[in-house]
Amino acid sequence: MSHLDTRLLAIETATKSCSIALMQGDELLGESSLYVPHVHVERLVVMINNMFSDLRLRQADLDAIGVSIGPGSFTGLRIGLSVAKGIAFALNKKIISVPTLDAIAYAVAGFADGRVVVPLLHARGDEFYYATYTSESCVAGHCRVAQADSIVEEFGPGTLFVGEGVPKFEAYESVQGKFGEKSFVELQASARNVAVLAMEKYERGDFADLQSAVPLYVKDFVAIKGNPLNKLVEKA
Repeated sequence: MSHLDTRLLAIETATKSCSIALMQGDELLGESSLYVPHVHVERLVVMINNMFSDLRLRQADLDAIGVSIGPGSFTGLRIGLSVAKGIAFALNKKIISVPTLDAIAYAVAGFADGRVVVPLLHARGDEFYYATYTSESCVAGHCRVAQADSIVEEFGPGTLFVGEGVPKFEAYESVQGKFGEKSFVELQASARNVAVLAMEKYERGDFADLQSAVPLYVKDFVAIKGNPLNKLVEKA
């Protein structure tokens, strides 16, 4: 099958945005995003069904499902991966995991002007998920978590910080004292970028194992007793 015929659904639920995208080869067929926190479990499947209905396409015609694997919201990650696994299992399709920070870095790769790119997602308290990228590559060595002051010490003034965590990070005095206004780009995670990176991994045959794939939490996951979403982990 030609690369241009490959059809892939991408899911992004690691952040406050709930986003999906459908690609065929290099063409974006459809995209839908909802920037409302805490509604992923209610809206994700509806958004997917509506998009396929609007495009008059069948989910059975998919070749793979790409999913933003984390780090990010523990609940959002579980929802996205569980839905991706459910579709892949039901239709016997491939599943592809894309690190969330890779997809965020990809969004600015074209205008980073040679600077080091550091995507940021707020973790908890004064901690942030982050990774280091060059403008030529949107694949990080590894994702990690640290306090804002530690991140400030790690990077020089020419660094470009991007992502949903930028406003909280930028508010710290230590950050303001070292980095100028042109060092920050606030942007939402997007399933469109997840789709592009997942398509590249599809071409390389880089698939996740349907049974063993788990979210990239980075921080230790602690389940909240009585939370019905914990069942998603068991099913996944």
